[in-house]
Amino acid sequence: MKKIFNVITKIKKNRIKKRFGRTGDNFDIATDIALIGGQYISVGNNFLCGARSTIGAWDTYASQKYTPEILIGDNVRINSDLYITAINRITIGNNVLLGRNILITDNSHGSGTEQDFQVAPSLRKLCSKGEVHIEDNVWIGNNAVVLPNVTIGESSIIGANSVVTKNIPPKSVAVGNPAHIVVK
Repeated sequence: MKKIFNVITKIKKNRIKKRFGRTGDNFDIATDIALIGGQYISVGNNFLCGARSTIGAWDTYASQKYTPEILIGDNVRINSDLYITAINRITIGNNVLLGRNILITDNSHGSGTEQDFQVAPSLRKLCSKGEVHIEDNVWIGNNAVVLPNVTIGESSIIGANSVVTKNIPPKSVAVGNPAHIVVK
């Protein structure tokens, strides 16, 4: 019975892998991942993504067209319940560790104008305020949120429950809502 389960799991993982634009060697992903716009998503070598995660590159939403790109480097480890959503560009460097229940987004529902408030949030067009770049050797703790137009510098740590709203310099530790630097 275990052999049958393992074969079915391998088939499911291979089907998911084929939906990505590019994948490197040693690709391991949970079978319950939600993948949107996989052709716009590239993943490097030694990639691991945990259960109940969503990676979405939206090329169309609410009749609007977008040109999304998600680039994930080598040796990236993602725990469960990740949510990445892009209409612009999100890059995740090499040797990055992402904790559980993390949101990384380059967009929001609407631009915050008075007209937007007259439309249901789910029907508003998506707006990007800028790309997200997570550089090499970054660790992001559980329940963190990374908002648009942000670069997290190499070898930085983002503490659990932090909300990153502005750039974090390399080799820094940032915590809080909004995230602020406590070690540099």
